Order: sequence, then C-alpha cells, then structure tokens
Amino acid sequence: MDVRLIIDGEQVQAPAGASVLDAARRAGRDVPALCHLEALPAIASCRLCLVEVRRPGRDWTQLTTSCDYPVSEGIEVVTESPGILQHRRMNLQLLLRRAPEAPALLRLAHRLGAGPPRFSPLEGAPLQDCILCELCVRVCAALGYHALATAGRGDHKSVGPPFGQAAAAACVGCGSCVEVCPTDCISMVDTATTRTIWGRTFDLATCERCGRPITTREHAAAMSVGPGLIEKADEVCDGCKRRVLSEHIGTPGR
Repeated sequence: MDVRLIIDGEQVQAPAGASVLDAARRAGRDVPALCHLEALPAIASCRLCLVEVRRPGRDWTQLTTSCDYPVSEGIEVVTESPGILQHRRMNLQLLLRRAPEAPALLRLAHRLGAGPPRFSPLEGAPLQDCILCELCVRVCAALGYHALATAGRGDHKSVGPPFGQAAAAACVGCGSCVEVCPTDCISMVDTATTRTIWGRTFDLATCERCGRPITTREHAAAMSVGPGLIEKADEVCDGCKRRVLSEHIGTPGR
C-alpha cells in the first residue's frame, strides 16, 4: 500500500514503511547520507540526511534525519533550505575530524560548500578514517557472520573484531564490509592466491576454467551450506558461467 506525501512541493507516492530518505531519492532528490544502505536498518549516525518535515494539521516544521523517519500520509518534506544546509555542513565538519583526508568526505564538503576541515583531526583512532557509520558491522551481521562489533564510547569508540581481538575469528573474507565502507578505510589485500583482511589471511578459490580468483574458500563454503544442502564450493566465476551459458544456448540441438 502506498502513501502520498509532498517532497519539495511535488506530490509523490511511496510504499508504506519506506523511509523519507528512500522516498526522496526515488523522487530524484540528491539527499546525502554516508551511513545508509536501503537493505539495512537505519541508525542515523552520520546525520547528513537532515530534512524538514511538516505533519498534517501542524504549522511548524521538524528538522530530522530522513533515513529513520517513516513516510506517512500527507506529510510535507523539504530536502534543501539554508537551515538544512547549515546543519549538514556542521555535521560534515564533525565527520571530517575523524576522516580529514577521506575522498568521499572531501567531495561532499566541496559540494556542500563546507570548506576545509575546521577541527583538529582525532589522534590515535583505532581505524584511520573510520566515521563510525557501522555499515561494516551491520552488513556482516545481516549476512549472518557477526565477525565485527563496536566498542567504546565517544572519541574512543571503534569498530573491529569483537572483544578486542587482533583478528576477526568469525570472518570468512567475503569483503562485503569493504564494499559498503563509505571512506574506504578497511584494508583488504588480495594476491593471486590469498586475501588478507581483519588480521586473517584466506586462501582464494579460483575458477576451474580461467584461473581467476573468485572468493575465499571459507566464503564459498559458507554460501553453499544450508538446510538440506551439501557443502560444495562453486569453482566457476561469473564470467565463465555467462560464457558457458552462451555456448550452451548457441549450440544447435540444445
């Protein structure tokens, strides 16, 4: 069931339960957000997705994060205003304290006119350029591995292997955390045969047709095990699968 709302003066529809951020982006609004992934529950940690919301029957607006604000019938949303921009700039400056050289933040600072970093960089951060968006922790948990966690508070808060471990014992080396990290602060080093990440080194499974690395053997095994399934690593890369399918389709009599 869809609900109707107004975004920047335009009436739009969005699925019930969707966030204002997702509705705004689907309507073509470029609302910044560094801690948001539509498939994961929102935590509003970066606070860059601020918007102004007016509910029906009220004559005042509320400044709120849009990633965790659900759409509802008849609300009016403003995604850009001088007040919104001012708050986004300040929140970005606070993020730049943790990641003053992160390209994604510097590009956003230029776009928002936030200027150069105003605060001294945080010293002694356990993970350089981490802005504590927790996307890595949340995507790892969503995949069922739970290899990462948060620890500490304030300036001492960090993400990494739980319980202060030097290596993530439950990590399978899938690299999903690297894919979602907005500041590219997670180190993952691949060679022709190995992958090193979170203090562990994994052997890479290679394609039996072309020899190209596919993923770690631990990740392949984890993906292939389920109720009623026998553990079996997939040993053909996606490119070769497509080629095999094309050859199969193009063979007369098939």
